[in-house]
This record gives sequence, C-alpha cells and structure tokens, in this order.
Amino acid sequence: MLPNLIVIGAAKCGTTSLHEYLDDHPEISMSHEKELHFFVDRKNWDRGLQWYEAQFDASAPVRGESSPGYSAYPLYRGVAERMARTIPHARLVYLVRDPVERVVSHYTHRTVNWPEMGTLEEALGDPHIREWLVTPSRYWLQLEQYLEHFPAEQILVVDSDELRASLPTIFELVGVDPSFESAGFERAHNAGTGRTRRNRAGQAVSAVLERTLGPTRSQALRERAPQALKSPFRYEVEPAALPDELRTELEDELRDDAERLRAHAGLAFAGWSV
Repeated sequence: MLPNLIVIGAAKCGTTSLHEYLDDHPEISMSHEKELHFFVDRKNWDRGLQWYEAQFDASAPVRGESSPGYSAYPLYRGVAERMARTIPHARLVYLVRDPVERVVSHYTHRTVNWPEMGTLEEALGDPHIREWLVTPSRYWLQLEQYLEHFPAEQILVVDSDELRASLPTIFELVGVDPSFESAGFERAHNAGTGRTRRNRAGQAVSAVLERTLGPTRSQALRERAPQALKSPFRYEVEPAALPDELRTELEDELRDDAERLRAHAGLAFAGWSV
C-alpha cells in the first residue's frame, strides 16, 4: 500500500519531531525508517515500487514518510514529478524555519561527519559546498517544483516555530481527527542532532551497528533511541558562529525567496531574519 502523506522537508527544520508526532496519531502510521528518499533517483528510486510499498502499514488510513531530500532542487531533480506520477492524491507537508538559521544548523550537522569542511566561512566560500548548504533554504524555489505537479490545496507550508500549534491543521489536511492530543507532542525529537558528536565509544558502537544492520537501519535505530541512552556516547558541539558580514550576505541572498513564500503561504514568519 502506497503512502498518502509525505513530509517533504526541509532539512534541519524539525522533520524528525513532526514524523514522530504524526506517528502518535492513532489514524496515522509513519514509515519505521524516517528518510526513505524513494523519489530521489540517486538514492532509492531504483529499489522499485514493491520495496516502497513494503515500508508502510497497509491497514492504516493514513500512511506517511518524511524525507528532507525531497526539497533540495536542483541538487536532486525530478522528485516532484516522480511523486506526482506515483501518488498524485497524496497530501504534502513542508516544514520551514528561518532560512539563514537553517543554513547554520545544516552546516553544524554536516561537520559531525565531515569536520574537514573547515569553518562556516570556508564552507560557504566553496561554491560546491555553498550550494549544498544554501539550496534547501530557498523554500519558494523548492515549493515551485511541487506546485507544477500538485494542486496547491494538497500542500501545507508550516513554520517550525509554530509546529505544535499547527498539528490540528496538519491533521485536517490528511483527514484525521484534528482534536487528537498526545503527551508525546511536548517532546522535541532529535533536537540535539548536529550539535553533538560521537565520542570514541559512540564511534565503536555505530560501527558495529552499521556492519550488522547497514547504514540506513542503523541510522533509524539511533534516531529512535532515547536521549538518555545516547548521551554517554556523545559530546556537545558548539553551534557555528556566523559573522555579521556573512549573515547580511545570506539575508540579502535569501530575502526575495522568503517574500515569495510569504505571499503564497499567507504566513508572517515573524521570527525570521528575512
């Protein structure tokens, strides 16, 4: 059974929390592995529809998945078109945050596995790395790809600052009880991701998990593990500092895109820097 709900991103905007909140609802079943990336041809598209269908609970009225790579055009092309051909009636949720802060968070997250990226200034000075860091913050550019293939009423843009308050609206979008509440909605999932690194013990445990389960299942298991279980294997990383001049540069670069998103979504994004 194919999904009828897709969280299309954006990366570092709270998609892990949203995935878990949705899964808490008794009428919604989210994929066990959060980031399936099926519609990205360079990732899992070649695994085929049978593999994709097997990731979902056929008995659930609403079945969903969350893959931030679905909103990284033009790094990944053709995603919206493949999705529309496969599940044209699906409801899509696009979670966004301050685009400049998202870049910083994305960089910090990437340095966990690629410390050779250097400082944030150095990373943004490399055209290739800059594209990978900044492109997912061009929210209107990403949304345009979906509006070419899906009716606007099937796509909901949500400000991550208002995520919990937006849950009833998301539930209404997918046709489930909007009044449902859960104690789990008070928990921020994966909040430390990108701000901690594995210590030596954590690296050893991760290596064993990857050899045993493979990278994808190993990552899914780590994401779902309680924070109290993970904390002895990690240490805190300070968020990257963004120099004022570089912040102004990014704000100028992303302002027009943010304004276009505001005009379409009818949202103020009052806490944003652009």
